[in-house]
Amino acid sequence: MEMSRCMLHEKNLPKKFWVEAANTVVFLQNRLPTKTMKEHTPFETKRDKLDRRASPEAKKDQRWIATMEEELSMIEKNNTWILMDRPQYRKIGHNQVTACNNCTKRLKSVPNALYGLKQAPRAWYSKIDEHLLNLGFVKSLLETTLYVKHNDTDILIVSLYVDDLLVTGNNTYHIQNFKQKMMKVFKMTDLGFMSYFLSMTIKQAQGEVFIYQKKYAKKILKKFQMEECKATSTPMNQKEKLCKEDDTNKIDEEYFRSLIGCLMYLTATRPDILNVVSILSRFMHCVSELHLKAAKRVIRYVKGTSDFGVKFIRSKKFKLVGFSDSDWGGSIDDMKSTSGYCFTLGFGVFSWSSKK
Repeated sequence: MEMSRCMLHEKNLPKKFWVEAANTVVFLQNRLPTKTMKEHTPFETKRDKLDRRASPEAKKDQRWIATMEEELSMIEKNNTWILMDRPQYRKIGHNQVTACNNCTKRLKSVPNALYGLKQAPRAWYSKIDEHLLNLGFVKSLLETTLYVKHNDTDILIVSLYVDDLLVTGNNTYHIQNFKQKMMKVFKMTDLGFMSYFLSMTIKQAQGEVFIYQKKYAKKILKKFQMEECKATSTPMNQKEKLCKEDDTNKIDEEYFRSLIGCLMYLTATRPDILNVVSILSRFMHCVSELHLKAAKRVIRYVKGTSDFGVKFIRSKKFKLVGFSDSDWGGSIDDMKSTSGYCFTLGFGVFSWSSKK
């Protein structure tokens, strides 16, 4: 589609010629060499989408054999299933799912024995949940993948995300002891201090942790072709009041939804854009040029503040402080209010919200 779009715009052709442009692109791509085919062209291979892609070399491949032996070993170790005779007149099917490999102090478990099962995530979570509870952890009532263990004045916290475990605490001995206990039961890899996780960069220094999403912010700028845009100092025009029906033209809703969705994920470390993103998200089904202009202003603000994030600093006084505010009937469409709050403990803000 990128090539088709370039062809149409380069020759100033109307969009109705998109089929011809796409056909031309396919014709060219089939006759140009590619990296994956090592200087050969798709046309030379004469293979279509329905041809076989697998190679019958697997039983002789030592790496494949070693992988399968490791898989079977994990199946037996975790008691994933019981071996039974095949039922008569029944065919047995199999689907294989690859593991995600996020890079991030973090442990990665290898629940290979569960991949390929439709109930794999639930089965894996049930097993590790049971094990953590047996080790004396208490599950959070609000966050079901967060586990906390107290030992006198010491605390150990584990956050579970699929097959990633984030571990933190105030006692190095307890952290190391926990890792050793986990590795006795599950095959795990210690990936060291967490530096990047779920599009968030984590900088850990003596007495402080800084979390931000600079890489993700740059992805947003690139996705919406605003890498060269001029930065603005504020995310929203204070005097501008948005409403569902204004005098400007309606635009593509899908594009606007995608833009707002990206900004919503950015609010994980950016409380400063939360209010305007909350307001813009009200116009998903009635998008106008004015709404898009306001959304692009947020992206222009993000460009100039991509280094912004949330910093947590070690503090001796853990005083809980909360702030709240409301615009008192600020919505033009229904006269409802937008309320917001943020809470800090010590020097770090840990909870924030803005909603109608």
